Amino acid sequence: MAFRSVFPEEGQWFKGNLHMHTTLSDGRVSPSEAIERYRKNGYDFIAITDHRCPGITVEPGEDGYFGAETVEAGNMLLLSGVEWDTGGANTDLPGDTSCAHILGIGMTSCPEQDIRPLQENRHPRPQEIIDTIRRDGGIAILAHPSWSVMDPSAIRDMKGLTAAEIFNGVSTIPWNGARGDSSAWFDIWATHYGIRMPAVAGDDAHGYDGDECQSFTMVKAASLTRNDIIHALETGSFYASQGPKFLEAAIDSEKGILHIESSTDAMTMVTYSNHIWTKNRVMSLVGNHAADYEIEPGETYVRVEIIDNYGKKAYTSPIAVKG
Repeated sequence: MAFRSVFPEEGQWFKGNLHMHTTLSDGRVSPSEAIERYRKNGYDFIAITDHRCPGITVEPGEDGYFGAETVEAGNMLLLSGVEWDTGGANTDLPGDTSCAHILGIGMTSCPEQDIRPLQENRHPRPQEIIDTIRRDGGIAILAHPSWSVMDPSAIRDMKGLTAAEIFNGVSTIPWNGARGDSSAWFDIWATHYGIRMPAVAGDDAHGYDGDECQSFTMVKAASLTRNDIIHALETGSFYASQGPKFLEAAIDSEKGILHIESSTDAMTMVTYSNHIWTKNRVMSLVGNHAADYEIEPGETYVRVEIIDNYGKKAYTSPIAVKG
């Protein structure tokens, strides 16, 4: 079989969190304490994404200045980050339900002439935010579309997104209602608009009372550097998780088979697509922790979730059946 891996990059896997806040905006711990929490929990990279306050990149072994303190990266990579938002009102999009929060990750320059308009305008357009992030060398990630009750059709007016959050940790119980999982948005986008949005997971930690270190994005990259991690994110070499891990995800488009291998804690595999029902949608992973899904005629994409005994999930991005 001519299997093609869903994760195209050569290299090794790195565990990261791309959404978190500190005392530089509305978080309850300092940047150095936030970094230490994630370091102790085995994360390889993080991005501090304080509201309307762009940070800096600090490569492993270096140090940098965050607010009023100097932080040391140690063996971690600290990616520059920021969270911008449209304010949710007074836009020309259909109502407050089109509120967009957009993360900027890995910016290499944030000149005053780019930052000031977004800081002063409480209701910038989503495309203005995305364009600014990309012009300043970063990638743009749509945050928590389910928590924002975002109109799915608004995605058509957002050009240049690298990914969106399929899971946002703080957007669920006990910190919010159960709107942390945005997987339905990904299926609507792929089914109705032909947009196979890559999926990441982020904590969006604020209180550090258990909302930290509960989800992650696994990135397969050549090395733990800003350039290699950003490149892997741009090429789709990653998946989102609350705990279980994908060891492999590969597709044989000619024979119509999707092959999945998982970590031993994963018990169940569920495959989603543009079809509302297929005979093998739910499969057991108990035993060899691998499964083959036979793609049904008419399926244009497939998206896989694996689930452990605690209900924690890992998610692939939507995978094109052909091409």
